[in-house]
Parts: sequence; C-alpha cells; structure tokens
Amino acid sequence: MVNLYILNGPDIGRSFKLRHGVMFIGRSLDNDVRIDDKTVSRKHVRIVNRGGKFLVTDLKSQNGTFYDGKYLLPGRETEVEEGVPLAIGMTVICLGEGCREQMASFLDTVSLIRDTGKESEFVGDRRRRIGQKRLGLLSNVSMALETTSSVNEALEKVLEHIFYFLKRIDRGAFVLVDPVTLKVEESICKTNKPGAVTTPPYCEKAIHKAVKTRKPVVYSTGYTANENGLVDTLKVLKIESVMCIPLISGSKIMGAMYIDSLQRPDGFRKDDLLLLLDISQRVALVIEGIRFASETSEIVRDLLGED
Repeated sequence: MVNLYILNGPDIGRSFKLRHGVMFIGRSLDNDVRIDDKTVSRKHVRIVNRGGKFLVTDLKSQNGTFYDGKYLLPGRETEVEEGVPLAIGMTVICLGEGCREQMASFLDTVSLIRDTGKESEFVGDRRRRIGQKRLGLLSNVSMALETTSSVNEALEKVLEHIFYFLKRIDRGAFVLVDPVTLKVEESICKTNKPGAVTTPPYCEKAIHKAVKTRKPVVYSTGYTANENGLVDTLKVLKIESVMCIPLISGSKIMGAMYIDSLQRPDGFRKDDLLLLLDISQRVALVIEGIRFASETSEIVRDLLGED
C-alpha cells in the first residue's frame, strides 16, 4: 500500500495510507486525509488509485493545486507520479516511497524539482550546502517576524534576508493591500544597489494579477506559467525575470511579495517558487495578526472615548 507524505506546512512529517479507490484531501473533518492548513480548501482534491496509477483532481479549490511546474485545471483528472511533490494551497504532499528521502531533506532543499536519482559526491555536497543556507534563510525570516512589532521593519528585514540568499535578485518589494477593496495601502521596496532609484520600483501589473487571482505570477526564460499578457509590460520595463507571490491568510488577501531581475532571463527556478511560497505564508499570518491587534486597539479606544 502506498503512503502519502506531508512535506511542509502545519502537518509536516505526517503520513497516511492510500487505499484503493477514491480518497479526498482537505481541511474539513470528513476528508480521508485532513490537513490543518487555512490555505487548503475544505474539500481540496480527490485522489483515485486506479490500477496502481494515481489520478488527482482539483475540486475547484480556492488556492489551487500545483504540480510539475503548473496549476491543475479544476475538475480535470491528472496522473501524478510517485515521488514528485504536489502543492495544495501552501502545503506540499508527496505520494509513494520515493518521498522518504524528500521528507528528510525537504526543509533544506525546499524544492519542486524531480529527484534525478544517483548524484555525484560533489553535487551532493553542493545541495547540502544550499540546503543549509535555505534552512538558515527560513530561520532568519521567522526570527525577524517574531521579534519585530512593526510591520514595515519586519518586512524590510525579510527582504534583506532574501537578498542575501538569492544573489541574482535586483529588486524586491512587499505590497500591502486592503483585504476588501484590494487597493494598495503601502509598499516596502528594496534594491541590491543602495542609492539606486528605479521607477516604478516593481511591475504593478504583476502585483495586480497575483492579488486578483491569488496565484503566483512567474516569468522567466526557464519557466513561464502562462503569463503571456504580462510579457509586453515586462519588456517595456526591461525586466528579464519576475516572481510575485500573493500573501494569503485564510480567506484574506494581504498583498503580494515581489522580486525581479533586470539582468538575468533565467533569474528564478521552480525551487525558488516553493521557498517563497513558504515565506509568503509566514508573512501573511504575521501581517493579519498585527492588523487584527491594531484594529482591536482602535475599537477599544473608541469605546473608551480616548483620542
């Protein structure tokens, strides 16, 4: 019997037996596999074990199902291979025995790239070093978010850590929006050249698309996620690669995290996307918490008649 493994998110490390026939995965209690993650829909996907083949169907989930470089079309069965990660919302799962190694190293590699099998000692050492750096980045990001009460200061520190890890980034930004109107309220921007001024500091169209669709916007030579309508705008702005991740907490959209490269057409990879998805989830939860605390304080002051 094949196991399903959870590689990240609140239920990281758990595994489930996949029986023959139909199984459902989602956040509600009536699923065969329940995942306690606000970005996972109540009934997110259906998995059918048919003659040893695994067919996955996205059940029109709010945040989508990401597999092998693209989002699955809702309502359409897609065969998934054992050992290849599958992202539902912000949680990543994996089917089959090939996932055991990935479970042990996932926090280090944070990758959606297929395991190519046997690797040289040099490649293995390099991956371990990169894995340690990724783990360090996530640790630094978490610390910045936990120890900083100001949203702006926390996001500035997060950008600094991302820039230190991803040397190929030229610009980065957090763009915060009103969860109801989706209007931009504030932006925190950074460039890898101190003192340099670029106008605009980010591609507004990419931000708008990520916020509106609640899905990542990715464009580069190596990976294009059907963002053809964005290409002309990027060319005008002389942006070679861009990655824009929505900041989602539960059903609320907080804004978007944006990075780009003005020089490299191959600026980003699939594993960068999953790494930033992890960071974006942490950032969104913190922003919602700080906003809730601020709104509560204002209500209390109003009730007490304080200025």
